Amino acid sequence: MKNNVGQEERDLGGAFVAAQNGVDDIMTLQTEKTYGTLLENALDAVFLTRPNGTILYANPAACALFGYTLDEFRVLGRGSVVDPSDPRLAEAFEQRRKTGRFAGVLTLVRKDGTRFSAELSPAMFTDTSGEQRTSMFIRNVSERERIIGELHDALAKAKQLSGLLPICASCKKIRNDEGYWEDVAVYIREHSEADFSHGICPDCVQKLYGDL
Repeated sequence: MKNNVGQEERDLGGAFVAAQNGVDDIMTLQTEKTYGTLLENALDAVFLTRPNGTILYANPAACALFGYTLDEFRVLGRGSVVDPSDPRLAEAFEQRRKTGRFAGVLTLVRKDGTRFSAELSPAMFTDTSGEQRTSMFIRNVSERERIIGELHDALAKAKQLSGLLPICASCKKIRNDEGYWEDVAVYIREHSEADFSHGICPDCVQKLYGDL
């Protein structure tokens, strides 16, 4: 009788483990499906690569950003989207080699050869099969950098005529940074976006021509 009870307990235990494993498998599949849906619908470009640069996966946003299909990416590899002339590239690879990850801005290249600035955040990891992989998220920031550049230019121009200007009390010429005296109109034209149209004010008309 004891042997039968023990066998039943073992059978129940085995059934429970099998059931639990089945639940775990279902949960794993659901999780993978959820993550897959997130990547497929992400606005940022996402790559999954091997350490040697082979591209295993590229989401639709990556294909749209660079102009390649997934099959083309798999043939060409990660090197097809990186600008080798970017001076920041060597430092980025070195940082990833030392820490397994990198976060920064690099110049990337589309299929048609156009270049653009992008934020990259690659990170190396070991998958469930023990293989090393690299995930890489990419965001196009060229428009943001263009706007920032325009703001810097505008601020620089706004500051050009700030501060004290040394002006002659008699002839009204302004001393420039090299120590030479310039006509006020010339100085302002060279240091701002302003220009001049010339005329004669009423006081000067009276002074020059009297009552004529």
